[in-house]
Amino acid sequence: MEKLDGRRSWLWPTAVAGGAVILLAGLAWFAAPPRLPQPDPNGLSLPDFFAGKSVSKGTVTTALVFTEAFTAEFDGKQTGDRFQLDERFAFADGKRLQRWDLVRTAPGLYGGTVATELKTGDLAPPMPVVGVQTKNGAVLDYDGYAPGGGGTLLHFRHEMTGRPDGTVANHVIVSKFGIPLATSDVTFAKSRAALAPY
Repeated sequence: MEKLDGRRSWLWPTAVAGGAVILLAGLAWFAAPPRLPQPDPNGLSLPDFFAGKSVSKGTVTTALVFTEAFTAEFDGKQTGDRFQLDERFAFADGKRLQRWDLVRTAPGLYGGTVATELKTGDLAPPMPVVGVQTKNGAVLDYDGYAPGGGGTLLHFRHEMTGRPDGTVANHVIVSKFGIPLATSDVTFAKSRAALAPY
């Protein structure tokens, strides 16, 4: 198992007893993975929301024990059905880039890749992403790497919900072998002023 430092330690809950992890892994083996919801072409359009400049703030919590705050800045560009988005995270120990390259594959459906900057400063190889527009938001699902983390491949599920004030709430579940390791709650907005209530 790879040794993780500082903030990245949330990727593997070191305090959990080995037997409990094995039991959970065994149970997860038989559990069906969460399905993607039915697409709604009239739902939240990620390219429309993230076009141009956007910002976010949020927290990541590991095993209900360790919580860390972070912010991010976004720069999005749409060309036809292709949408490219640079997400620059700011953590206490530095900044990390995550680069999204999404394509609308059908009404309400996305495909594409995400590439994440690791703790070495290198951008990991792009990993496949699938996405769905929903009535009130969107879901992105993929195997990838934690920003500023090591080479451990993890599963990420982003569940986004649009709010009446124009912001978007994003709940992220990070797992490995079906076992939840961490969660993140984020608010996306078009300006820092709009983040003030959150």
